[in-house]
Amino acid sequence: MSTSNTSMSPLRKMQWLIRRELWEHKGMLLWAPVLIGILMTALGALLAAATVAKTKARTVLTINGEDVSWSSLLNAKAFAHRKADLIEIVTNNYAYTAAPLFLALGFLVFFYCLSALYDDRRDRSVLFWKSLPVSDVQTVLSKVVIALLVTPLIVLVTASLTSLAMLLILAGILAVHDIWVLADLLKSPGLYLSPLQLFGLLPVYCLWALPTVGWLLMVSSWARSKVFIWAVGVPLLLLVLAAWLGKLSQMEGEFHWIQLNVIARSLLGTLPGSWYLFEPALLPEMRAQALAQGTSMANMSVFSNSWSSLALPATWLGSAAGAAMIYAAIRLRGWREEG
Repeated sequence: MSTSNTSMSPLRKMQWLIRRELWEHKGMLLWAPVLIGILMTALGALLAAATVAKTKARTVLTINGEDVSWSSLLNAKAFAHRKADLIEIVTNNYAYTAAPLFLALGFLVFFYCLSALYDDRRDRSVLFWKSLPVSDVQTVLSKVVIALLVTPLIVLVTASLTSLAMLLILAGILAVHDIWVLADLLKSPGLYLSPLQLFGLLPVYCLWALPTVGWLLMVSSWARSKVFIWAVGVPLLLLVLAAWLGKLSQMEGEFHWIQLNVIARSLLGTLPGSWYLFEPALLPEMRAQALAQGTSMANMSVFSNSWSSLALPATWLGSAAGAAMIYAAIRLRGWREEG
């Protein structure tokens, strides 16, 4: 058996390490997103039922003293273009209704990385794993894969299914009022492209989250206790010191860049869309792009604008720093072996 394990390929070892992480943290990484998605869907269904019950007795609009049904209003030729525009906007943006799941992703990755290497030393399971033919490099990289790839994929799948369920609930509400939009929804390209665009943002998320993941793993592999205080307290203290030095030296602009792109990024990088926090210039650029295309803020392409952030030097400088901290976490794991 020992010979079989020793001859196992690195890829096979990585697969088993990833399975081990999922098995040990399935409550946080798997069931937490699923539970949030179920709660959101259930809440949406309850709100739909309440909406139907409230409007069941009044399914018409009164215009100039004349009752007009919702279906005749939206299906009339004069409003055909409006109906098409509404369906386009809804299908192009419905995936973002799962925003609570995206917010949860930031916290899940943050706390997973914070405990990933520290817990191994605290319960001394590190001694067991070091007895196996698995290197520190493979162990730490498996945790990086879980944080930057596996967990976001789980959340994205859950968010896509939740958003689709909410969209079907909306179609059901309209159907109760004789407004049939399901066929139009199924024919809209946005119904299929919207979740694909979210999956397409995964490489952008990985690069922007890498500094935070590297920092948390480094602290997790080094701290003997109070890992949360070390991971959060040190950046907060540096933020205060940077603000004080900026005012003292009258170089607030330079220190503000350090506060935002160096210190704050070590804590907030795991939040999806954090590139808009660290590079505020992206927001005016996104608005200008929307105005040039004649689209509203709700219908603008977050996808293309997010990918354009990869042209910024801060993206790659932060990624390099994150990779360096992951290397430090690998070395520290060997030095901090307890017992």
